[in-house]
Amino acid sequence: MVRTREFDTGADFSANGLARAARHAEQAGVADQTDWWQVDARTFAAGERSYDLVTTHFLHPPDGGMVEVTRRLAEAVAPGGHLLVVGHAPSEAFTHLTASHRAAMFVAAELLPGLPDDFEALVVEQRPRTAARNETTVDVHDSTLFARRRA
Repeated sequence: MVRTREFDTGADFSANGLARAARHAEQAGVADQTDWWQVDARTFAAGERSYDLVTTHFLHPPDGGMVEVTRRLAEAVAPGGHLLVVGHAPSEAFTHLTASHRAAMFVAAELLPGLPDDFEALVVEQRPRTAARNETTVDVHDSTLFARRRA
């Protein structure tokens, strides 16, 4: 989700994800304030667009390309705006996934090279969370990078 001062722009690579988000926006009474954009963050180009808040949650490119995704998304952040990137940190809790899926997970500090020089990293950490899987719960960590573009 990216946010401007006038309206929100919801972006996702999945048409199904956008349709689901549009239904939620309708239920919340903000559909007329929301623009939808189908785009892949791995190839995203901001162009002339800029937003006060740019976020991505649990995107894990199979090529481990999150530094490049971070760089692309940072280009869309307006001066004084924020970038929030959240994903799965590597963990023994994910041994059921394929090796390529596990390799795509990241630690927040690994994304720092993707931040342009005019950004200040405010949060760079792994935050604990309890997740339910099947009939059990597991403790996992979410990698969290929260940064601000200087005005």
